[in-house]
Order: sequence, then structure tokens, then C-alpha cells
Amino acid sequence: MNKCLVVVVGIVLAAGGVASAADLPAKAPIYKAAPVTNWTGFYVGAHGGGDWFYKDWFAPTTALNGVQNRAVGSHTASNWLAGGQFGFNYQTGIWVWGIDAQISATRLEGSNENIVAPVVVNHSKTDALATVAARFGVAWDKTLFYAKGGGAWAHDTFWTALPSVGVPIGQSATVSRWGWMIGVGAEYAFAPNWSVFAEYDYLDFGRQRVTLAPVASPFGFEYDIKQTIQIVKVGLNYKFGGL
Repeated sequence: MNKCLVVVVGIVLAAGGVASAADLPAKAPIYKAAPVTNWTGFYVGAHGGGDWFYKDWFAPTTALNGVQNRAVGSHTASNWLAGGQFGFNYQTGIWVWGIDAQISATRLEGSNENIVAPVVVNHSKTDALATVAARFGVAWDKTLFYAKGGGAWAHDTFWTALPSVGVPIGQSATVSRWGWMIGVGAEYAFAPNWSVFAEYDYLDFGRQRVTLAPVASPFGFEYDIKQTIQIVKVGLNYKFGGL
């Protein structure tokens, strides 16, 4: 009899324990917050694309030229562009500030017949470009929309030719030109540390005087050359510390 009572009490206690466990609230599932893209940090990368220039040539009145003060023609050209960039971003909330430096190789070359002296052909070539700009943007999820503005540099060669008499270079000058630039773009963080971007830049070098030294002609000449360059590029960046 005592043994039966012990067994019955044990069964009752066990059943009560199961019921109590069933009454406990279920543990809520744990959700992890989606990672937030952080644009703060240094980055380095490469880019490629296309560019085109427009150049106006003027013959000013100078001691070397004599009485001129006239337009002598203009030309445009387009070609490929490739290079690299590095910079730094700082993010606070959705706002992103930074500085960006880019350098590119290209091969822009164009020419026009001199409208004042048709036997002369004016040539221009740009083989390198660089920009240093402040950047300001708005971050939206993994995308950064930005605008930029700053200084621009171009490495140019200007020369004249007289093809009718077989003179490929009559006067020539190689110069570095400085100007300003503005641009807009968008960048997308597609993986830890990595992002891609697309960008449009406008570079303006104003109207600057260039002295062409005699090469295969008996005299030099001075030109005022106005120059603008436009660039469309895509690129890849690696950000140190992750995005």
C-alpha cells in the first residue's frame, strides 16, 4: 500500500512539473540588426572611361606677333582615359564630407586649319590630367550620392604644322595648365571594403597665353588658348577598415 502511494505521488508531481514548464513564456527569437554602411575612412582605387576637350586658339597682339588680335580656329577631340584615385571620407549621420585626388592618362589630340593663315595647321594634345577636390555627399543605405569641386591640372602640347611644304612641326610648346573643376557622381558599396562609382567631371582651364618656340620655322609665335575638358568615368575603390 505504501509503495503504491509513493508511485502515485511521484506521478502527480511529475505531471505538475510538465504543466508548469508548458506555462512558461516561449523565448522570443533574436533578430540581428542589418549592418549600416560606414563611409568614414581612407580609400584607394582605379578608374577608366572617356573624355573630350574643346580648344579655341586666338592670335593676340604682342611684340612677338605684331598686330593680330583675332581668332584663328578651334577644334575638339575625344578618347579613352584611365588612372587611379585616393582620398578620405568622414560621415556624420547621412552626410559625408571628404577629399579626393585623381590622376589619369589619356590621349586627346585634335587640329584645325588656321583660318587666318590657311597654310598653317594648329595642333593640340593632352596626355595627362589630375584633380584634387573637396567632396560632399548624402548616404542612402549602401549608396553615396555626391558632388565635388576643386583644382585641375593638364599636361598639354601645342604645335603648328605646314603640311603643304612638308613641315610636321613648325613651332611647339609643352606646358602644364591649371584650372578648376566640378563633378557629380554616385558610389555603391557592394561588398565589405569594396565599392564602385560612376562620375562626370567638367574641367575649365580658362584662356591662357602659350609661347610656341621655333622648331622648323624662323620665328616663334604666341597664342591665347582656351580649353575645357569633360570626363565620364567608372571606377572601383577599396576602403581601409571596411564599409
